[in-house]
Formats: sequence, C-alpha cells, structure tokens
Amino acid sequence: MDDYRTLDLTLVSANGLTKASKLPVYAVASISDSRAAITVQKFKTSIHKDGGSDPTWNFPMKFTVNEAVGLQNRLMLVVKIKVERMLVDKNLGEVRVPIKELLEGVKPEGKTMQNVSYQVRGRDGEVKGVLSFSYRFGEKTSSKRVRSSSAHRPRVDILALVVGLESVFLVAC
Repeated sequence: MDDYRTLDLTLVSANGLTKASKLPVYAVASISDSRAAITVQKFKTSIHKDGGSDPTWNFPMKFTVNEAVGLQNRLMLVVKIKVERMLVDKNLGEVRVPIKELLEGVKPEGKTMQNVSYQVRGRDGEVKGVLSFSYRFGEKTSSKRVRSSSAHRPRVDILALVVGLESVFLVAC
C-alpha cells in the first residue's frame, strides 16, 4: 500500500520580474507526473493588480502527493508566472522543482514551514526573477482521499484527488 502526504504550499511572492512593471501578475502552480505526462493538480493564485515586478500573493494551497512516486523523481512542481492581458495572458517564466527535492528538504520534525526561493526562468533559460514560497508535508497516510484545496478557493482548471496514481480522476471546472 502506498503512503500519501499532503503538501501545504504557500506561494509568497516574486521579485525582480522582468517585463512586468505595473502589470497584473498571477501564478499557476501544478504538480505533474513525468511518467503519465499529464498535469494532475493545478491552482491559480489571485491576481496582484499593482504587483508588477514584485507581486505578493501569500496564497495557500494543498496538494496530495504519493510519496513513493515523488521519491522516484517522477513528480514535478511547476509554477508559471503570468501577466493578465486582454486576450491572451503572457507567460513571464516558470520555476520547476522536483518533489523529491522538497521531500528531501523536510526537517525531521516536519511540522514547520520551509521557506525557499528559486529562480524564475524564461523559455530561453534566462533568469526573469525570483519566486519565494513556503511548504511542508503532512503526516503519512494510506488514504488517497485527501482533498486538494486552497483557503482562497482559486479558479481551478484541472483538479485531481491524488498525484502519482496509475489512474487519475479529473474534474474540469
């Protein structure tokens, strides 16, 4: 039987975003399974209208992660930074963090939030700013039925109950 853990993630802020001055900025966080080649959980932060190059969200969200699949280095946290525009929103860049790296960074007590920062990179690989977030993993459980959620009820494009399952249940909202 597999062990699952909740991943409490708070997207705190971004700093020094290029090409974002005085524009409304938001982030989309997702976890994907490389073997399944799909994104199975996805959340959108609120839009920081005046954030521009330095938006702040302090946006909490909760994912469910299959720990064994995460430790096999199959799961990836992807955070895309976007600018809201009239017709099509513009991608500023993204951060990609293996869930394995986050799992290995958990302190033995595991109860406190870990604060980390990663470089936001554009398609060309150039650094476009820095993203800061905090995270912690919950206790292990054998239940797959832990719900993904956010305290702010984000617009969810795709929601799945568990990351790292052989079969994935998707609900489009």
